[in-house]
Amino acid sequence: MASKIPAWIQRILLPELESIRGELKTVNARIDALKISMEEMDRRLTSQIQSLRNEMIAKFEAVNSRIDSLEKGLDVAERLAVIEAKLREHDEILKKIT
Repeated sequence: MASKIPAWIQRILLPELESIRGELKTVNARIDALKISMEEMDRRLTSQIQSLRNEMIAKFEAVNSRIDSLEKGLDVAERLAVIEAKLREHDEILKKIT
């Protein structure tokens, strides 16, 4: 194709085309560097998100454990209230008998 282009056009265009080619190589290198940087950032963010996820799971498990403990305490308190009510009934019955 270069053989069909007149020599005077080649002298004008070829240096410009070479300059553009060099600039494109530079732009491609910068794009590649940005891609590598973004991949590294993605890895770090993924790691941090996983770490936060693990922390949240641990905290939820701790909260669930505390809730379970409170539920057991409430069950004991309810049973104690029933026992106290029955004792009051028995006390009233004993007062009537004595």
